[in-house]
Amino acid sequence: MSQISLYKILSKIFFVTFIFLNLQNISSAYEQIQIDYPDKSANLPATTTYYFKGVNSKALILFLPGGDGMMHGGGSDLFSMPFRSLADKNFSQGTYDFASINSNKSLQTRNDRDWLNNVYQLRSERDHILRVESAINYYKSKTKLPIILFGHSNGGVSVEIILNHLIKENKINLISGIIVSETNDTTAREIGTILTKPEINMPSIFIIHRKTRCSSVNYNYQIGQFEKVAEEKKGLVSIITIETGLDSSNHPCYSGYHMYYGADKEVLQKVEPELNKIKFK
Repeated sequence: MSQISLYKILSKIFFVTFIFLNLQNISSAYEQIQIDYPDKSANLPATTTYYFKGVNSKALILFLPGGDGMMHGGGSDLFSMPFRSLADKNFSQGTYDFASINSNKSLQTRNDRDWLNNVYQLRSERDHILRVESAINYYKSKTKLPIILFGHSNGGVSVEIILNHLIKENKINLISGIIVSETNDTTAREIGTILTKPEINMPSIFIIHRKTRCSSVNYNYQIGQFEKVAEEKKGLVSIITIETGLDSSNHPCYSGYHMYYGADKEVLQKVEPELNKIKFK
């Protein structure tokens, strides 16, 4: 057996063990909530969401997954661990509710050079926009909390699209902030353009790994874009660089640094103080 093959086998064993141990340490207490499709005449299935309740929460973080938009693993998916831990006093102050939206269909169906246009097309469909807006309205009514829209990777595309939709429909006050994590360079730039509009004063947190190897994510470029927004909107923008974690021999846009493997403690420790700085109305 070659050294390369042995390395790959050992890496996979390590990651399976790592995932198992982490899942044992994270609370899995959540409520699966089905949100009725807003257009009753369409006769479409409800939107599945997973809700984690905090204690005396300040806001609710509404998570839009990357990739194909589906919560693989349901409410206990690996990536969202440090973020849903914001609702658990065993790991944080526990003062934020967390909910994730599971897409009822794939929001990425191509992996060739046209993949980003494919993602924009599918996440711009009326069905996706209606489902996200209905989830915002549902949780705003259920919890009476400010809503922070959170998109990781391709989920950042949804954040951009929803921002534009809410601005166009004069509904931007439905959300009280955004979190954008490891999205692609085009989306990072476009979100920055939206946030620097004179009429927009949106608390924003940008997260990126210094060692990211995802080809669509350029650390230095995005930091430059975020700093422009921070200069324009003083006091409203937080930029978080993740330094720790583990690389992976798997696809760098679906694993490793891009997914914050092994960096869950650092992510939680850096995100919570930045959230606490936001003065929610």
